[in-house]
Amino acid sequence: MQCPRCKTENGTRTICSKCGYYMYRPDVANRAQMTKGQQAIEDTKLVGKKVGKVFKYVWMIVTLIVMSAWLVAGMVWLVSTLGGQ
Repeated sequence: MQCPRCKTENGTRTICSKCGYYMYRPDVANRAQMTKGQQAIEDTKLVGKKVGKVFKYVWMIVTLIVMSAWLVAGMVWLVSTLGGQ
């Protein structure tokens, strides 16, 4: 890797041996290429996180609907028990 500041060739180093410039930048050119197996594992993790997040929100909505239905049913029962019209 060539230092952009002083143009010294540094091989695979990420810090320039001459001026100390930090050359690593988190872009595609600096990343190690992943194998297809590693990519599949990372994709599975990403999908799992997304599904987990969606499931959490669906679970919250279903819980609120069920609790609301119980509350309404309890209110109806209470009014009918107390002799409401």
